[in-house]
Amino acid sequence: MISLRQHIFSLVAVFVALAVGIAAGSTVVRGPLLDSTRARLESAEQNIELERAENDALAAELAQLDAWEVDGPDQLLEGRYAGGSVLMVVAGDVDKDVVDGVIRSVRASAGTFLGEVRLASEVFDPEEAARLGEVLGTDGTDGTDPAVMFGVTVGNLITTVSGQLGERGSTRSDEVIRAAFGDFEDAGLVDLVQLNSSEVDVSDLDVVVLTDRNLVQDPARVLDGVVAVSEPTGADITVMVAEVGRVLQDNENPVPSFVGTIRGDGRLRDEIGTVDNAETILGWVALVLGLEVAQGGAVDHYGFRDGADRPIPPRVP
Repeated sequence: MISLRQHIFSLVAVFVALAVGIAAGSTVVRGPLLDSTRARLESAEQNIELERAENDALAAELAQLDAWEVDGPDQLLEGRYAGGSVLMVVAGDVDKDVVDGVIRSVRASAGTFLGEVRLASEVFDPEEAARLGEVLGTDGTDGTDPAVMFGVTVGNLITTVSGQLGERGSTRSDEVIRAAFGDFEDAGLVDLVQLNSSEVDVSDLDVVVLTDRNLVQDPARVLDGVVAVSEPTGADITVMVAEVGRVLQDNENPVPSFVGTIRGDGRLRDEIGTVDNAETILGWVALVLGLEVAQGGAVDHYGFRDGADRPIPPRVP
């Protein structure tokens, strides 16, 4: 018969054996395991340092590009767009620095900037459809989308401006533009900015449509009608669409790319040139040079995002 003392000795032996096993195992495993963990940690720290260095380099490059924004257009574009005339249509709250950069680039290239027609943010808002329809004289009962109708009307007014400027020869473009868009301006649907009050002679009108993926509402329904002025209608109008393609860090729901829509449409791709990086001086340069080559009938797509043909146009002989 096994005594209590033997039971105790047996249990003590089991625990001693377990302790010895744990101690021996930890001695054998701990070294390689810790060495492997340390190696991985050191590798991760090296990768982090490399990423930080690369981010610092990219930030420095971006700062250099930003520094080019002031004097770059004068240095790169002087005389490249002589004789050209631009009317710019801005979709809502596009960043002011971007708008100013495009205008500065057109002027630096010896092109004539006729003015900016800024479309109010409300025209893109579905909740403002009733008010928009009231101004346009439609209640929507016929199935017409007021936003689409507004865009088509803006396009027709641009055609009217182009025709009148071409017929009158040397004239003040601000008077023609205000006469065309005055009712919409009075209704608060457009804002006419930096109109050219000098005497200008415009034979061919180029239209730059400037939009942004960070707008609150998708501008496509309106802009579809605006860019339709590129279709053969008897008016000699060239349209280029420039887009701020960089999505802001806190923007979790950017609007769809209007440039991407044009590039993905076989007919529009052949009719309307695009620029996908209008937030940078590289985009402004590509836009103006694109207008230059468009004078010879070329339509291309510039930048680096999906559907781009090349960063900038080739040199015109």
